[in-house]
Amino acid sequence: MNGGRCRDAFFLTAATVGFVGTLPYRLVPLKKWKGGGLLGTAVGWGLVWLLPTNPAAYALACLSMALFAVWVSHHAEKRMDHDDPRIVIDEVAGVWLACAGLPRTPGPMLLAFLFFRVFDVWKGPWGRHSARLPGGWGIVADDLAAALMAMLLLRAVAWGGYLFV
Repeated sequence: MNGGRCRDAFFLTAATVGFVGTLPYRLVPLKKWKGGGLLGTAVGWGLVWLLPTNPAAYALACLSMALFAVWVSHHAEKRMDHDDPRIVIDEVAGVWLACAGLPRTPGPMLLAFLFFRVFDVWKGPWGRHSARLPGGWGIVADDLAAALMAMLLLRAVAWGGYLFV
């Protein structure tokens, strides 16, 4: 395999999170059907449990993943479309951010997953605006915006005394 093909394989593998983003297309061969985002979020959510609990180390992991996701997505979109639904590394970065600062207990973590998915699918004006950024920034920014909205909603729920009991 030559260098270019190896490089392409690396970026496609990373962008699809080990080809998890391509599974919906293999299982249900409809062109418009999506579902990779849900699977990418599930993988990212599963990995959150393995991340450090130290807040500074967790923040560094989130920042590193977000920058890695931008870089990988930028290169992967050259072989795919801009924000191709098979690119799911952005969901991993997003759900990591949505879970930041939460206790590692099922209730808060499941709500972070749910709220992130809702805001990621809905987008809102912030998501649509940030998705227009060029290259990998546009692919990842809307997910980070969704994560921030999920974090705000989680904090509001916690402030109301309905969470983290």
